[in-house]
Amino acid sequence: MSRRRSAHIKGLVLKVTSRCNLNCTYCYVYNKGDTTYKAQPKRMSDETVEAILKRVAHYCRRHRLRHFRFIFHGGEPLLLPSSFYEKFVRQAFRLLPSYTQAVFSLQTNGTLLTADWCQQLGDWGFRLGFSLDGPPHLHDSYRVDFAGQGSYHDTIRGLKLAQNHPALPFHPGVLCVIDPTTNPLEVFRHFLSLQVRFLNFLFPDYTHTSYPWRNAHPATPLADWLLAVFDDWWQLPSQQRPYIPYFQHIIQLILGLASSADEVGRDAHLFLIIDTDGSIEAQDSLKVCAHGITKEGYNVTTHSLEEALEAPLIQLCAQSHQELPSACRRCPIKEVCGGGFIVHRYHPSNGFNNPSVYCRDLLKLITHIQNKLLQRLPVSFVEKAQLAPLSYQEALLQLHYEA
Repeated sequence: MSRRRSAHIKGLVLKVTSRCNLNCTYCYVYNKGDTTYKAQPKRMSDETVEAILKRVAHYCRRHRLRHFRFIFHGGEPLLLPSSFYEKFVRQAFRLLPSYTQAVFSLQTNGTLLTADWCQQLGDWGFRLGFSLDGPPHLHDSYRVDFAGQGSYHDTIRGLKLAQNHPALPFHPGVLCVIDPTTNPLEVFRHFLSLQVRFLNFLFPDYTHTSYPWRNAHPATPLADWLLAVFDDWWQLPSQQRPYIPYFQHIIQLILGLASSADEVGRDAHLFLIIDTDGSIEAQDSLKVCAHGITKEGYNVTTHSLEEALEAPLIQLCAQSHQELPSACRRCPIKEVCGGGFIVHRYHPSNGFNNPSVYCRDLLKLITHIQNKLLQRLPVSFVEKAQLAPLSYQEALLQLHYEA
C-alpha cells in the first residue's frame, strides 16, 4: 500500500429528488444498469433533511470546520418547490455552528429555471451549475426528454437567465461530458460564444468491461480531444480564458502545489452522497460498475458521518488517490494523475486494482501540459523545482507500454 492520509469530509452531494424530467442516454443514475432509484422516495423528506443537518452540525463541531458544502443534485433538483430549499437554508443556519460557513450549490439541467427561481436562489447565496454538452446538434444527441426531444434550447434559456440575473452572486458554471468523436474546438468555442466563465469537462463513465474505444487509433481519443481544447485555451489572453478546473488542477499538481479533485492528484477529495431516503453512499457514478454497489447499509438516521467513513467502498474512495493500483506505482506521473478517477479502474474480476481505462489518455494529457508549462516558466524556477520535459513516448516506455 502507498501513503495514507486522513482527510475531512468537504461536503455532501444531496440527491434531493430521485426523478428527472430528462432521460439523458449516458446517465449513470437511470441508464447504466443500476435500478436502485426505483426503490427510493421521489423526494427527500423533512425528517431526512433534519437528520442530515444534525449529523453535519455534529461533524463540523467535532472537527472545527470553517466551511461545509451542500451540493443539491438529483435527478433534477428543480423538480422540488422552492420552499424545500428555503427551509433547508434556514435550518442549516440554525443548526450549524456559527464559525462554519455553509456553501450551497445546485446542479441543474437548466430546463426548469425561471426568473423567480433565480431570485430566490440568489437570495440564499446559491451557486449554480448547468449540464450542457455543446452546440444543439451535439447536446441534443444525448440530453433528451422522455419523448426523445432535445433539451438544448430550454437549457440555454435557463443558462442565459442565470448569467444575467442580478440576484445571483456567482457566475454559473457548466459541465460538459466529452464525446471524443466530436470536434473539440467547435465545442469549446461554442462555450466561449456563450460567455461561459467556469467550465469543466468530464470523462464519460466507463469501466474495463464497458469502455468503447479499446481498439481506437490512436489509443488516446480523450487526450487528443482535450489537448486540442487545452492548446486553444492556453493561447487565449488571460482575461478571455474561462476557468477550467481540470486543467488548473493538473497545472497546480505539476508545480507541486496542493490540489484535490476526484479525477487527479494524491490528496483526498472527500464528498459523501446522501440519497433521498437518507442513505449515505460513496461516489454516485460508481453505479456504472454494478447494480447496488453503492448501497452499504449506512443512513443519516442511524449513523454518524464518521461511522459512514468506515464503510468499505466509501473508505476505498477516500483513499483512492493514495492507495494506488499496483500497475500505477512505477508511473512517472502518478503524483499528478493519482491513478485517475476510481470509477474508471473497475473490473468485476478484481475490483478497483487496475489502471484507469483512460491511463494512456492521462499520460498523454499530463505530459503535454507539463511540457507546455515548462516553456513558460523561468529557467531558474524550473531548475529549483527539478522539473524536466517528459514526452508521452518516454512515459509509455517507463510503463512498458507499446506506443
